[in-house]
Amino acid sequence: MPRPNTADKPSAVTGLVLNPTEVLPIPVSFLTEIVPAITSLEELQVSLATIRLLDAAGGFNEPLAEKTILRDRTLRSALRVEGSPRAPDARISKGLDLALARGTLVRLVSAEARKRAIFYYLNTPENRSSIRLMETGQLPAPRTLWPDENPPSITIDRPNAFRLYEQNIGTLTPLIADQISRAIEEYPDDWIEDALGEAVTYNRRSWRYVTRILENWRAYGRQDKVD
Repeated sequence: MPRPNTADKPSAVTGLVLNPTEVLPIPVSFLTEIVPAITSLEELQVSLATIRLLDAAGGFNEPLAEKTILRDRTLRSALRVEGSPRAPDARISKGLDLALARGTLVRLVSAEARKRAIFYYLNTPENRSSIRLMETGQLPAPRTLWPDENPPSITIDRPNAFRLYEQNIGTLTPLIADQISRAIEEYPDDWIEDALGEAVTYNRRSWRYVTRILENWRAYGRQDKVD
């Protein structure tokens, strides 16, 4: 008798084991305000994994190295596409960008000479205050952030779409940031970057024009760029 095909069925669990020593604290505001608004599996998986890894690293006021997130076996397994040989790095990076755009996380670059490293903090008032002080040199960066033997410079790093908007179109208002966040969920990163480039090329520097380009590409398709 042939065996049933269970490849597409989720693995079953027998229930939750409640162990008082293995309880993960999750901020209530994350569950009540952020989770209901998340529509991307990548963002949800990355956000939950980051909270878990931060707790394991010592708490929500600690920095977390990007490489730690990218190497997490549980997260990589969750975002690996069944039957695909491709590593899930791109999906993890997309989830991180969405979490940054939503304001769940803050990403910073720690640089010293030619060495640089990327870290994430949970976006809390305490962490934002500490990062601002580190950026201006009023607070020494914790040793965890040092990529080398000397104290680094600290800068906040936005998702690429945000940076390109600020560099080429104008000031990033909360309304525009929200619209870009939704675009990051809906379109590939290179589409957003190319649409911003076209807006600059034709001197139509507004997010409304960028949105029209993206909508047209989705409706009618676009030709791949030829190098």
